[in-house]
Amino acid sequence: MEVRVVSKTDRELVLEIVGEDHTLGNMLMKEALKHPNVEYAAYRIPHPLRNIMEFTIIVKEGASLSNVLAEIISKLKSEVSKFKKLIEEVLE
Repeated sequence: MEVRVVSKTDRELVLEIVGEDHTLGNMLMKEALKHPNVEYAAYRIPHPLRNIMEFTIIVKEGASLSNVLAEIISKLKSEVSKFKKLIEEVLE
């Protein structure tokens, strides 16, 4: 996975993520939209033959973009860990 910042302001961030597709994009977007300090979150696959996903997030005025993004990723990591544990228990 390779991540490149396409554009960044105090409130908006657009990332280009190479090697990822709808799976990560959808997870990031849905978790971001649950966060109380997120105004807008979306992802897109610019071209179906290129292995690139773009993720855009806009936070509310006064919110820290980096803190919000860190919280979103932390929440996703926690959810995936819980899911992994449940699957391991079921397969025992």
